[in-house]
Amino acid sequence: MAVVFVGVLGSDLGVSQGEPHFARQLHRMAFTSVLDLTSVDFVADAHEAAVLRIADLLRHPDDLANKLPLLRKKVAMERASVEAQLKTVMEGQLDGTQRGIDALRNCRAETARVRDALAHMDGLCAEPQNAIKNYTLIKRMSRTHQNFVATKAMVEQFQLINQQLQRIQHLLEEDAVKTIGPAESLLFVHYQLQQLSSFRDATLVKARGCSSDVINTLNSMFKKLEQIEYKFDIYLWNLAKVTVELVKAGYSSAVVRMVKVIEAEERADEMAAIEEEESERAHMRRSRTVKSYRIRFFDVLREAIQEEMRILYDANRNDTAELLRAADGVVDTLIIVNDDVVPLFPKRYNIFHFFVLEYHRAIYEITKKLCEGDLDPATILQLIKWVRDYYANMSARLDVSEDLLEPRLLDGREEELMGEYITLVRSKLTEWLSNILQTETVDFLERRNPPETDGTGQYLLTGSVIIFQMFNQQLDVVATSSRGQLLHDVVMECCNVLDEFQAAWVKILDQEYAKFVAKANDLAEGLVEYTMALANDSLRSSEFSETISRRLEGMTDESVRQAVLARVRSTMDGFMRIAKRGQQILVDIVMSDIQPALNFLHCQQWYEQDIMRLIVGTFEDYGDDFQKHLSEYVYGKVTSELLDRYLVAYIETFKNKNAKYKMPTAVERMHSDLELVLAFFVKTKNAKRAKASFEVIEKIIALLEANPRMVFLDFYALWKAYPDIPLEFIEKLLGKRDDLDKAQLREIMESCRAKAKEERQENVPPTIFSKISMK
Repeated sequence: MAVVFVGVLGSDLGVSQGEPHFARQLHRMAFTSVLDLTSVDFVADAHEAAVLRIADLLRHPDDLANKLPLLRKKVAMERASVEAQLKTVMEGQLDGTQRGIDALRNCRAETARVRDALAHMDGLCAEPQNAIKNYTLIKRMSRTHQNFVATKAMVEQFQLINQQLQRIQHLLEEDAVKTIGPAESLLFVHYQLQQLSSFRDATLVKARGCSSDVINTLNSMFKKLEQIEYKFDIYLWNLAKVTVELVKAGYSSAVVRMVKVIEAEERADEMAAIEEEESERAHMRRSRTVKSYRIRFFDVLREAIQEEMRILYDANRNDTAELLRAADGVVDTLIIVNDDVVPLFPKRYNIFHFFVLEYHRAIYEITKKLCEGDLDPATILQLIKWVRDYYANMSARLDVSEDLLEPRLLDGREEELMGEYITLVRSKLTEWLSNILQTETVDFLERRNPPETDGTGQYLLTGSVIIFQMFNQQLDVVATSSRGQLLHDVVMECCNVLDEFQAAWVKILDQEYAKFVAKANDLAEGLVEYTMALANDSLRSSEFSETISRRLEGMTDESVRQAVLARVRSTMDGFMRIAKRGQQILVDIVMSDIQPALNFLHCQQWYEQDIMRLIVGTFEDYGDDFQKHLSEYVYGKVTSELLDRYLVAYIETFKNKNAKYKMPTAVERMHSDLELVLAFFVKTKNAKRAKASFEVIEKIIALLEANPRMVFLDFYALWKAYPDIPLEFIEKLLGKRDDLDKAQLREIMESCRAKAKEERQENVPPTIFSKISMK
């Protein structure tokens, strides 16, 4: 293939030894290109492709005879087509190459002509004085003319300067009347002042060699210009101070004009810096003072922000809550800056970042001042909450992370402030608790007047209400600042105070009851009434605790919720223990009142007097007071415990030392007593439960009235229901019957012991007899 292509190229181009060198060069280029195309890899790939194609076309031996002539013709046609296409392409490339070479040749010739012309001009300019007649005179006249034109322009400018300054001053005063305005003449005034300033600077530079009188005269003429420049700067920086207010008022164009003025001055400063370098090299004085308007602009903005926050602080320094609410407006201002002010400034100003940092530094100073004095608990919480909300708002509304806001508000003293708050809360709660206990305990100990009552006649104390009001107030305050650790710590402190409150009441209650038992002379009347009041109050406190527990369940974070609720439940259990202790003391007092009468049951006095009616009368007296002045829950608990205690005490009376059962009178009286006391307890509790509770008495009475021959059956019924009943109790009980002799008693007890031994049960659950003493 490579040989074929070379042959085609050679024949088509008609290259011979007699052709010009250029044609031979093209021939070599074409030949080299062909050789490059036919590299070893290309030949190998072509050979492989050819073999595959021949294998595809000549699959059978017969194909050599049948298909070979046709294939030769086809390949010849394809070869002719390829050669024709290649010839066309090569001709086009050669024509393009020839045109490029011609263009290069023409360019080279033009370049040579330009070089010769420039050399000729350089020769003409080298010696103008020799070529031009009167050259020195002409040069002097030209310079004189230039000076005359410059002087004329300067004189004309001096003639117009006062008129220009008056116009500029008038426009400036019109705009300056209303700082929050469109500032329509700002750019024109600045341009005119800039031109006049340039004229002044240039004039003073030219006059630097003149006498002092001339310099003083020029300074006097330019004095008004300096005054207007001063006023212009004041107006411009007043605009800078109210940049945000201008945008709020819809005067964004005024801000744009202000920025253009600053940018123009910045460019002038850059030019002045370049001139300064040149002046230093030429040992000349520069004509313009660098103004640094952009630096001054940021300084003015900084001062304005600081002044704004200083005014805000001074106006609300005595009201921390109002001060912090006013400081919330910073975030709203920054939103306006981000949305409306930033687009008015070049990006390199980074104006939003500047506003954020300056406002943040001002906020930092305010919070620092707040922390310098003695803070009350409410202020500490307000400050902590506000700082957290501030960082959250900056992140959520402005996408400014807390890490970018330096310095950190409160200097990272949040934990320290929370510790101070907890200390203050502890101090306040302890003080309040001491005052409440002092008032409450004096009333409880002296008992000069009956306890206070609510609308239903229940006795109550007022201390718990105040305590839980304090608790709720602390929760209200701290819940606005924290749902986590701080709330947890406050709840713990409140619960600790409540624990002290409970311990104080338990101690006082036990001391007063000890005086009652000892029949102390200094015991005041009304212990029952005040004990009822304390029990009611403790129950109410437990309900308060439950309410707070439900409230805290929705207030606290998950991280501290379980610990907080467990602590409140513990406090609630403490109040229930006080209520239970009060219930026990009330029952103890009632039982101590009836104990003398119980000691006479089943004795000689019992047969002579209606002692059970005295006991039930005592029950009724106390019961009426309990029902009237105790809460329903406490009343139910008291009557239930009184029933249990009476049952134990009554069973104990069967062992009274002087008890003797005169049959059948004793049994009849027992039935009468049982009916009387059961009627009382049925009124206080559910009748079915009361009757069930007295079942043990009925079985004991049945055992007493049983026929000596049938006692065994009644014993078995009693022992089956109460398997822990001591046999000694049965023996003492039957031994007091006057109708049984010792032999009969011995026979009965032997059968009872045998039956108990025969059907003895393991792990017998305790019954009422587990409370009976056998002494």
